[in-house]
Amino acid sequence: MTEFLDMSTLENISIVDFLSRLGHQPVRKIGREHFYHSMLRETKKDTPSFTVWDAGGKWIDRGGPGQTNIKGGGIVQLGLAYWPQLTFIQVLHKIKEVSNLDTSLLPEYIPPVKYAHEKEEEGYKFELVNTRPIGSNYVLTQYLKSRGILDVAAPYLSEVYYRHKSGAGDQRTFYAIGWQNEYGNWEFSNAKGFKSSIGAKGISVINGNPDHVVLFEGTFDFLSWLKEKQPQVMPTVIVLNSIVFLDKIIEPLSDVQMVDVYFDHDGPGRRCTAQLINEIPHAIDRSYEYQGYKDYNEKINKEMEPPNYAQKSEDQATRNIGTTPKR
Repeated sequence: MTEFLDMSTLENISIVDFLSRLGHQPVRKIGREHFYHSMLRETKKDTPSFTVWDAGGKWIDRGGPGQTNIKGGGIVQLGLAYWPQLTFIQVLHKIKEVSNLDTSLLPEYIPPVKYAHEKEEEGYKFELVNTRPIGSNYVLTQYLKSRGILDVAAPYLSEVYYRHKSGAGDQRTFYAIGWQNEYGNWEFSNAKGFKSSIGAKGISVINGNPDHVVLFEGTFDFLSWLKEKQPQVMPTVIVLNSIVFLDKIIEPLSDVQMVDVYFDHDGPGRRCTAQLINEIPHAIDRSYEYQGYKDYNEKINKEMEPPNYAQKSEDQATRNIGTTPKR
């Protein structure tokens, strides 16, 4: 136990491989994230809440911390949470011991593989150049104004400037409206509606009242809701950024007192709402608040359109045809 350990070698260990050596396999994989049933606490086996971003060497248990009060981090934090009875030094040696095991002697070991239906890129497509406050780029300012959310955008959005990550080829700097996700990476949308991310995609969380959570598919819908509601007490806000992340939020929401759902009026949005309410029966579908519109932002856009006076005059003229003016 007195042998010197180089921490950097531990940090380079694949968490997915490490868990496989311990007999834990992911139940699904979406993009670069592996989803497990939590091995750190007693939990129902219907919704996987333990997520590993293996490329970044990070994990998080969205169902909450176990007895160690550790709910995320790197492989060292995982070891501390997995073996709470061991000292810090013992945990480091235990991680090394597991990682050096002869896998041929482990009947439950399954080497990490890429799922056949998913093709991952070599690294991420874009890299961040810099960020600026909202209002310094005329095109982006007009874009937010056209979406009806400029007046509420500044605390939640930034201007992000990015370029393609490839060393060769297009090295122009592009710009977009950005907001951060759970990994500290940037989700973005440019003025032409192109959406992507700089780094791994994830959900975005704005902490507020923990007993009241409001859910949105997109950040612009959240800001449209905020503009209309102007709540005195801010709830916790979760923006999916992609509906593929619905599963990761279901178990953590099961114990929240109030869950309001503001998903889109389209096929995927309705399916996500139905799935969520099926698993969390006390969740409330609030999409009736923008009935007749695809989403909350479309409602805000339509309400801010000026009346068409030319059309009104034409309609009035049509109604007057054939009438005799009073003398």
